[in-house]
Amino acid sequence: MKRSTLAMLGMILACILWGSSHAVMKTALNETPPFLLAALRLCMAAPLLVLIQLTTRRPAIHTADRWPLVRLSMIGIVASFVLAYTGIRLTLSSDSSLLIVGEVIFTAVFAYVLLRERITRNRMIGLIVGTAGAIILITGAAGNNTETAPNRLLGNILVLGCLACESYYTVRGAAFLERNDSISMLAWVNMASLIVWVPVLGYYAYTGELVQVSPSAWGASVYMALVTSILCYFLWFTGVRIVGATVAAVALLFQPVVGAVVGIQVMGDPITLTFIVGGVLVIGALLISGIPEQSSTPESVEGEAA
Repeated sequence: MKRSTLAMLGMILACILWGSSHAVMKTALNETPPFLLAALRLCMAAPLLVLIQLTTRRPAIHTADRWPLVRLSMIGIVASFVLAYTGIRLTLSSDSSLLIVGEVIFTAVFAYVLLRERITRNRMIGLIVGTAGAIILITGAAGNNTETAPNRLLGNILVLGCLACESYYTVRGAAFLERNDSISMLAWVNMASLIVWVPVLGYYAYTGELVQVSPSAWGASVYMALVTSILCYFLWFTGVRIVGATVAAVALLFQPVVGAVVGIQVMGDPITLTFIVGGVLVIGALLISGIPEQSSTPESVEGEAA
């Protein structure tokens, strides 16, 4: 099998795992506070990433970049996880998976505002269609709450806030990736976030809530730390380096589709007209945005760090 084929399959696998992770998180959040679950995940993932960096002898982060990356970590890791976990607890897993289109929208906007990157015709059409899909999903969720999704409207807005933080992190982080190894940078920003997560974990240990975490929540935390925070990013970055960003955009389509299917079939999420219309527009936006144009240049594409 060709190396490019293996890379593409690896990226598709990463997107499938990312898509299914919304249901995993939602199940654990039904019985575990969002801050505690996020702290468990990061306190496991960060040391493991450092171990991988050291054992594979990756270069250290440039000294001048260390403190700026710590500040960026507060937005891209801490704020995004707080918003994501709080939002997913309030909404449906299928909603949160389809709203991944927000990352495409916000990344394009931040790239234009901060870096003055040109928005191609296909990307502009995709942004308009994707924005329409997100608006329909969010407004359609208003009042359609369930027992496990007590406030879908607020939850979806918080998920979009998470994606805005991740997109800012992606755009600002691109400059640091030009002179730093991707694994080293991932390890550094995750370790920096422990400035917040270790005290959070200490608080829950002090109140006794840490010992009350169920085996299923521990399992979800381990899965999120090992699979979505480490394995998926390894597969994704490896694939982007081999096949490029345009092909990566095609693989990204698997994430919302798998997330929506798992949410409906496994979690029992309801199917409404606005959900169908919004979902179709989201998938259409990702398809349009991924169509290459002769005048376009390769861009860095990053998967969801749910």
